[in-house]
Amino acid sequence: MPASRSLLALLAGASICVACGGVFVGQRAVQSAEIFKAEALAWHGRAQELQRRLEASQNIRAELEAKLKAKPAPAPAVGKAGTLSRKAGNYVNVKTPNGKPNYWKGQCGIDAHGHAIFKSPEWSLRAGAIVLRNYARRHNIHSVRGIVERFSTCNHDEYAAFLAKRLGVGENERIDIVKRMPELLPAMVRFETGRAVAPEHIAILDFLKES
Repeated sequence: MPASRSLLALLAGASICVACGGVFVGQRAVQSAEIFKAEALAWHGRAQELQRRLEASQNIRAELEAKLKAKPAPAPAVGKAGTLSRKAGNYVNVKTPNGKPNYWKGQCGIDAHGHAIFKSPEWSLRAGAIVLRNYARRHNIHSVRGIVERFSTCNHDEYAAFLAKRLGVGENERIDIVKRMPELLPAMVRFETGRAVAPEHIAILDFLKES
């Protein structure tokens, strides 16, 4: 009997140990599960935040692209080789009234934008001088700003500031356009083409003397 009781006691103790071990393992498993759950929730929160930021950046990008598309294309840069004014021999970018291909003296055509094409640049200077003279005499224009706003379709501020600086006057200051033509025309050529008026084109001065 004593041996039987000892065996029973031993078995009971072993059962208790196993049970305790099971409880301990179970608690550890629950704790681990809770930790994993917390980490998973944290990662989920981070993923949601990143998703929100990504969507916000995509919205900002879409808005910027829409603004860029809606914004008018910048005017072509002046003074670069290969500009239409050089190719057409039209150093002042004079247009042709009523789309006539032979309106101006020395004109041999017209481009897709309505600018005259000349046999040689001096003819374009002559046409430019006539245009400017008519501004003063027919349209009562007597300032750099007035010239630019009637002559050019874009870059008004930049163009007016450039000419005013070249002539040493204010943009709205009254000037005698005909008398200042020898300075005014070369300044316009410089802005339109980036070039100085070449010596062989100075023949235009003869025309100005007769004006």
